[in-house]
Amino acid sequence: MAEVRFLGPIRKAAGMATFGIDAGTVEELLEKLRGLMGPGFQELVFQGGQLKPDVEVVVNGRSVASLDGLKTALSPFDQVTLSLSEV
Repeated sequence: MAEVRFLGPIRKAAGMATFGIDAGTVEELLEKLRGLMGPGFQELVFQGGQLKPDVEVVVNGRSVASLDGLKTALSPFDQVTLSLSEV
């Protein structure tokens, strides 16, 4: 089960710091979170069914942008961090 860490405003919207979830890819993880989390989280993280551009997704310390994007495969012991970019 991958561990999701929420940082900053996303943590507040999620109402928790960490969450364990089974998912094969980052995309699947995000879809599951969208279905499980409340409207505040959804508004902050998603726009029109897509991940907002200012949401940063990091797997084991590496941005998914430098991996396979949302298709990045996850293993049960991976740590996924969601935060807002500081740009």
